[in-house]
Amino acid sequence: MSFTFRMRQVTRGFACALVLALLQGTCGPAAAGGLTVGGTGTALGSMRLLAAEFNARNPDAPVTIVPSLGSSGGIRAVLGGAIGLAVTSRPLNDGERRQGAAETEYARTPFVFAVAADSRVAAITAGELADIYSGKKAVWADGTPVRIVLRPENDVDTELVMNLSPDIRRGVLAAHARSGVRLAVNDQDAANDIERISGAIGPTTLALIASEKRPLRALTFDGREPTAANGASGSYPYFKRLYLVTGVRRTASAERFIAFVQSPEGRRILAGNGQWSP
Repeated sequence: MSFTFRMRQVTRGFACALVLALLQGTCGPAAAGGLTVGGTGTALGSMRLLAAEFNARNPDAPVTIVPSLGSSGGIRAVLGGAIGLAVTSRPLNDGERRQGAAETEYARTPFVFAVAADSRVAAITAGELADIYSGKKAVWADGTPVRIVLRPENDVDTELVMNLSPDIRRGVLAAHARSGVRLAVNDQDAANDIERISGAIGPTTLALIASEKRPLRALTFDGREPTAANGASGSYPYFKRLYLVTGVRRTASAERFIAFVQSPEGRRILAGNGQWSP
């Protein structure tokens, strides 16, 4: 059994166990009248900042943010009634909409390749990235071994990476086929690996780096600097869409928090953490 396959099984098992715990009410549901929010790890840091400000203004209806469920796990949880609101980095599919889920795109954030903040690497090209994934580029300029951090093959991040170019797609598929390549189960695990593994590089978002104050550097990609302003203007064209998802029953608590996220104060918090409004 390959390392990648074993880690993929861990990914599924972790997400399923956490969703099951939520459905069974064992993960600390929000207080009566409050709201529980969960989903993609990309959005959780910003959601915590938004919830802190919202809770200060609305102590009668506290918002609780649960650990990463992933986008699909968050959607399953909100459809099952385990949480009141999901945050995702993908739109709903037809089956989820038929079950009664509805989404609102609330923000976008640069999709980036990152290294540890103390790395000497500041920029990368699509050609270099293809060589890293394929294994052709094995060391950085200072002689440090390159350590790629993968995401699961069916993950949103993997799809975004593979869509960058045909050469990168081939490289990603080759990396998944190699033994011993690091595979991170969620957004926070990926960020942890990039921080801690010498020479590591992997995909993440500016929103996660900024909102969690991660010691990571988002690399300039093909000469384009990954800032929210450049994303909003289109000069940095690689970004991740973020959605708020409700289930069959859209509660008053969910409505209040969604309204706050979309308010000037909510948008200020998002803008201060690497995001812009669609």
